[in-house]
Amino acid sequence: MTTLRRAQAGAAAMLLTAATFTATPAHSADTPPPTPDASDSELAELRTLLDTVTDPTTTPTLVDEDSQLLAATSDLPGFAGMWVDDVNGQDVVTVAVTPAKGLRSLSTKQLATRIESHFTEQDSAILTASGAATALVDGAELEVETATYTFAQLKKWQDVADTTVGDKVVFSDADERANTVTLGVSSAGEKKAVFDEVAAAGVPVNALKVVEADLGVTLRDADRPVVGGQQIQFQSGGGTYNCTLGLSAQITNTATPVNGYLTNSHCTSSYAAVDNTYHWQPSISSNTANRIGYEALDPSLFTGNPYGSTATSCPSGFQCRLSDAAFGVYTGSFTSTERGYIARPAALRNLNWNGTDRYRITSTSVPTGSVRAVGRTSGMSTGTITQSCVRISSIQGMPGVSQNCQYMGTYSSQGGDSGGPVFRVTNSPSTNDVSFVGLNWGGGTVNGQAVGIVSSWANMQVDFQPYAFRVCHSSFSC
Repeated sequence: MTTLRRAQAGAAAMLLTAATFTATPAHSADTPPPTPDASDSELAELRTLLDTVTDPTTTPTLVDEDSQLLAATSDLPGFAGMWVDDVNGQDVVTVAVTPAKGLRSLSTKQLATRIESHFTEQDSAILTASGAATALVDGAELEVETATYTFAQLKKWQDVADTTVGDKVVFSDADERANTVTLGVSSAGEKKAVFDEVAAAGVPVNALKVVEADLGVTLRDADRPVVGGQQIQFQSGGGTYNCTLGLSAQITNTATPVNGYLTNSHCTSSYAAVDNTYHWQPSISSNTANRIGYEALDPSLFTGNPYGSTATSCPSGFQCRLSDAAFGVYTGSFTSTERGYIARPAALRNLNWNGTDRYRITSTSVPTGSVRAVGRTSGMSTGTITQSCVRISSIQGMPGVSQNCQYMGTYSSQGGDSGGPVFRVTNSPSTNDVSFVGLNWGGGTVNGQAVGIVSSWANMQVDFQPYAFRVCHSSFSC
């Protein structure tokens, strides 16, 4: 699991860190910390306030990128997928098309015009769901790649694979970049059996790829005010664990706004259940000075298909969530913490932070293209989102739980980085402004490539219904 950590007290440089469930207790045995439970009066007051929730002015939109992209391109013959990469600081969109269909006969310029016009005419749902579609409409360069199978075929065969071997794989994906249905298994010895079973169910062997995947869940100084990316600690089962603070957030549709913070659900004592776990920054101490708040919302698991989407439906035998996220309420002096900031370390792959340099959150978007992440172990890292709307159904320490419609990318995610913010640098409207895309919650390898796993902000909001949140700087409406 991922973790972000902190430097020794009095050190000149600030450090970042994420959460690992193999961490050793950070407090001395002869100075036990205060009880990790909120008082009855605190909880009663909070519950009364949360019960005043009203219907949000805007209903959160489920972002099922695959289904929305499929629907939006149903009248584009030969469409096989699209994705965005960062090339020398510029977005480049690749559209894959099959050779036997109408789109392949167009020149690159004609295809660009056709695709851009098509998405411009779409309703806002696809532009909300697909970063590639948005980038294309915004004028990104277009490249064309020839594929064998259409995206509709990949999605149909992914459904076959999920039905056939859903309980035997780590993840499944209609993989546009590879033009295959890609399945992850936990060991090389399982690859052939899974491949043969899915092929026997009717998926063409050339459209099927089974890879070995090992996916696990995984700034350290006391700097004020607290910002996203700093180390936090919590207690569970007698142990002390490190995680990363995602960012400050505010519930807006209660009688009075509730100021708090986001981190991972697995950075609390009980996954997908409210247990009022206290969080400390940077570490647990013998007094309450570093205690920033406690868990208040942690959406429960669901079964079946409550959202009416194949990508988010829960496989038989599993319980599901759309995000690994929990909301904590700030307490004491932390209730006035300003939202909209993420720590900005001195360099990539570096934990050093001067305590003042920050990114400002001015927008939110879906995970796509080039992203950055900040965590207490990895510091600041960068990478590319390589797979979208992936179902991950083999999670370390959580048997029978599936995280639906997750994103994977090549940024660094190590033990203790859990809960850290993932974002795109937009420099809009000002330098070092960013768009928040989600929370890092896990990492591992896929075919030997290190990856991190992101829960998108859009689907976190669906999990947290009916509560409405703001996460951007107060000058912006998001």
